[in-house]
Amino acid sequence: MQTRVKRDLTPAGPWLKTPTSNLGQSGAAQHPDKRRAGGHGPTLDDEAVYLLPYPNGESGVEPLESPAEWWGDYLPAIRRWEALTGQAAPPPTEVGPRGGRRLAAPFAEWLMGLPHQFVTGVDGLSRSQQLKILGNGVVWQQAFHAYAYLMTTHIPEEAVADE
Repeated sequence: MQTRVKRDLTPAGPWLKTPTSNLGQSGAAQHPDKRRAGGHGPTLDDEAVYLLPYPNGESGVEPLESPAEWWGDYLPAIRRWEALTGQAAPPPTEVGPRGGRRLAAPFAEWLMGLPHQFVTGVDGLSRSQQLKILGNGVVWQQAFHAYAYLMTTHIPEEAVADE
């Protein structure tokens, strides 16, 4: 007989959107309210640019750590992910070619739980290609946990006994 453990899965705060494969080619970010008014859901780019209080980075010097003031309401989730991955969160946005803010590919890479420069350090990939690769990827830790859960809760006992 299996014992099920109840876990509190209530989020500690809001979660950011999942990176998607079309991030690098969907044009400029829009305020999430404007995107919703147009009948669409906001993207990670929209949230990173408009909802995170990260500075524009106009100085060209990025901090080496992840300051709390970058994250607003998302701070609990960011801190939890930093602790789980052992990596400080990179800046969520960068200055684009026209001077506006846009989603930084290393931030999407970090959200996916990948090692630093796993995708963004590959020579010859444009930002658009990096975001497409990241958007088509899987958060491997989540997939591992899902398979482990299924293996312990959904395999009939007779299948295990036959081995």
